Amino acid sequence: MKPASTSLNYIRSLAIGVLLSMLFSYAVHVFGTWEIENYRPDPETTGTLLLHNKCAVFGNTHTLRPNTEISTMNKDIDGIKLAGSFMNFFDGHIILMLILSITMGSTIFFFRNRTQKKAIEL
Repeated sequence: MKPASTSLNYIRSLAIGVLLSMLFSYAVHVFGTWEIENYRPDPETTGTLLLHNKCAVFGNTHTLRPNTEISTMNKDIDGIKLAGSFMNFFDGHIILMLILSITMGSTIFFFRNRTQKKAIEL
């Protein structure tokens, strides 16, 4: 069995880095703080339901306008938090995800390449 080429190993490692950075970005939103606001600028008009999410690590606040009824927010992870985190998945964190995916992919490539060379030497 011949070993895979270096470029193929780097592409695979980079793909793993992309998946891990996406998972990290998603988790930052899921585990952030969530608040519900019934926005009504004028008491005579209809209100709009707003859902605010503050990132767990970065402190950015994202505002969502859901079109469904939201039950009370509690500390548990529910469907609204999972769906809302998916909605603001890339919101303002694209550069971070690119840097993180390249860094993690390069690190994974380094360790995979090192272990592969040690296995060949044996």
